[in-house]
Amino acid sequence: MKRLATGLTLALVALAAIRYAPPWFAETVVAGLAVGCAVELGRLLGRVGLEPWPAVAIPGAVVAGVAFVLGGGALQGALAGLLLAGLGSALVAAGEPRERLRRFAGTIASALYLGLTFGHVAGLLAQPANAERGRDLLMLAVLAVYAGDVGAYYGGRALGRHRLAPRLSPGKTVEGAVCGVALAAGAALLAPLWFFRALPWGHALALGAAAGSAGILGDLAESLFKRAAEVKDSGALLPGHGGLLDRLDSLLFAAPVVYWYARLVADVA
Repeated sequence: MKRLATGLTLALVALAAIRYAPPWFAETVVAGLAVGCAVELGRLLGRVGLEPWPAVAIPGAVVAGVAFVLGGGALQGALAGLLLAGLGSALVAAGEPRERLRRFAGTIASALYLGLTFGHVAGLLAQPANAERGRDLLMLAVLAVYAGDVGAYYGGRALGRHRLAPRLSPGKTVEGAVCGVALAAGAALLAPLWFFRALPWGHALALGAAAGSAGILGDLAESLFKRAAEVKDSGALLPGHGGLLDRLDSLLFAAPVVYWYARLVADVA
């Protein structure tokens, strides 16, 4: 019950912030969440010998996300700068070359994973052509991810028989995943009814199913980190959910799917 209450509270707060917060405030929150997740991911990677250099990984994630939003050549420049900063750190750091190389790999992986995924979240908030549509799409993604998480959790407990990824997350089942995607698609239909009336029903359904499916993959991706690090949660900030990364892992995969679907398929961004 604590899990459901915390998740619902966070989802409502997120929807309110997306809908009503000034753009500068929303973008600042996204940057802050990226920093918090980078700290948590750094601890996970450190437990498997890939501890990132915080002075490179954390600013690198933020800069990569901002560069993605800016577009043009900004992202290429940011990625080149990240690569050079990581290699420079490996050259001057203490320790054996093998340890330095592992830390370089962890630094680049952390900055790219969080920078580019959070960059898509910020990109939806900062749609240059139609900012309101971008916010609507992000609200749809949040709704679909939350509904998918609830559907997968309770559907798996009630109907689960076949494990989805037993070596990564033994509690997840195929039946739970199907319930999660179905509920995510259903929740996305609230968009044309509630806040995104211009969105065709078919696209709402497809976006919800795609976001729900991507959310499951995002959850499994974080399970890979936690399983390797031999920990249950990425942190202890959120009651019933663990850390920031535990709560945002699904959205970090869903946001790019919604972003590119809207730009390349639905043309609604």
